[in-house]
Amino acid sequence: MQNREELFMALTALLAALLIASSQVAQSIPVSLPGTYLYWIVRIAIEALLFFTARQVLERYLTETVSFAWVTGIAIVVSHVLFVLSVTAMDIVLGYPELGIGTAGTDTQSRVQAFALELLYLSDNHIALCLLLSLPRLALGAFGSAVAQSAAQRLPGDHESVGELAPTLLSAIEPPLDGQVIWAEAQEHYVRITTGNEVRMVLCRFSDIVRELPDARGMQVHRSHWVACSAIADAVRDGQNMKLVLLSGDSVPVSRSFRSAVETRLAQLPASIGA
Repeated sequence: MQNREELFMALTALLAALLIASSQVAQSIPVSLPGTYLYWIVRIAIEALLFFTARQVLERYLTETVSFAWVTGIAIVVSHVLFVLSVTAMDIVLGYPELGIGTAGTDTQSRVQAFALELLYLSDNHIALCLLLSLPRLALGAFGSAVAQSAAQRLPGDHESVGELAPTLLSAIEPPLDGQVIWAEAQEHYVRITTGNEVRMVLCRFSDIVRELPDARGMQVHRSHWVACSAIADAVRDGQNMKLVLLSGDSVPVSRSFRSAVETRLAQLPASIGA
């Protein structure tokens, strides 16, 4: 499941490269047929890889405070500048740069103007490709917003389990989760969900999963971790550092920003925990 989005992006980039290459052949570009296809496959691969890398880096640090749409937009801009620099260098090496950059004047102003034109000329294709590559995530984001609004209309009582709520991201997972969620961990753009019977990787935002987990059953202890109170075996403190030891033997870090709330919650649990 982890590789499905990457596979979709690779296939989409390849199809885009083949489509563009075929149009270049139709225009009788003075390059051999295999050379034309190879050039566009490499070019689009660079473009897709730069976008994917930029988005992945931004998601790692911004997704808790910035929506995926904004992350995607920023990644498009950043990767576009890097892509134009890369493809311009490649074109110059190969001897057929676009927009006459190879024949532009040697003064700095002419170079800057030529580069600005290159940015503008390639922007529409870059935006279109990046949006195509983001279709699975954009669709997932729209779905997540819809089910979150639906779930917000009905707040769960302490006696209700996740499976008894109105349709949510958790209840919409196929096949259904086997057991109650006892630990959720953000791993880039996936969430590793652990129940009493299985471990599952789910493509979604960590904040959306945490929003659906009942406060009565657990708590967020770190920007990347949520744990069920029933899964906690012990709390270990070492100066300013703190971690929770789960019944499974796993250790979950507690960040300083959550420590006060965690200690307050632990004080309400059986005395054997965190003693």
